[in-house]
Amino acid sequence: MSHYLENIFSLKNKTALITGGSRGVGAEIAFAFVQAGANVICLSRSKSSEKKQINSYYRQCDISNNKKFQSICESINSDYGSIDVLVNAAGISLPKDENEFERFNKTVSVNLSATYQCCELASSFMHNGGSIINITSIGALQGFPDNPGYVASKGGIQALSRALALDYSKNNIRVNDIAPGYIKTDMTIKSFDDPEANQDRLNQMMIKRWGEPKDIIGAAIFLASDASSYMTGSSLIIDGGWISKGI
Repeated sequence: MSHYLENIFSLKNKTALITGGSRGVGAEIAFAFVQAGANVICLSRSKSSEKKQINSYYRQCDISNNKKFQSICESINSDYGSIDVLVNAAGISLPKDENEFERFNKTVSVNLSATYQCCELASSFMHNGGSIINITSIGALQGFPDNPGYVASKGGIQALSRALALDYSKNNIRVNDIAPGYIKTDMTIKSFDDPEANQDRLNQMMIKRWGEPKDIIGAAIFLASDASSYMTGSSLIIDGGWISKGI
């Protein structure tokens, strides 16, 4: 790779805060950012990350606790001088419940409301501009059965990203989102392990395999780096061709 490309995609001297960093896509992005030279702080409710290589960068935090999240942002600001990148990868998908209203409200609260809170709090510490990357889903673009709260929350995050891209532009903060398709994680393992469900999903993909968390890291590094300095309010779809596939 040329020196020019190394520089433009480098995250050296950038400080990145990543929510949902204990597993799946969030953990993979955190590990990749470390390799790209960033100072990384990843958060989750869990006590440690499934990727042991990033445990030294890990802090336990429920992002719905705004006082705790604010305190962590202040600590990062004290240690590094600013936050340059925020990745909102935290999210839940709850099983069907007798109380569907409660399920819906909890999903929207964690996936959408807490994401907005993180954007608002972290952006105030982006003193030199920055990049916010929200992890959404192809569920933001299509209806999926039996989980309206998840679909609504992910669609909400995508709309929120466009709104904040406009609001934060005056402070040179870019806001984009990544919409993954079916990625093999703890959240999707039930479908992956079900032969019929697995095949149904493969039938909708142009690339005939499930995605893996590592399939998201190229887009994340691009959006976090100077390579995407003229990009905001946009969505990157990484779904094996799911959305574009017709008949």
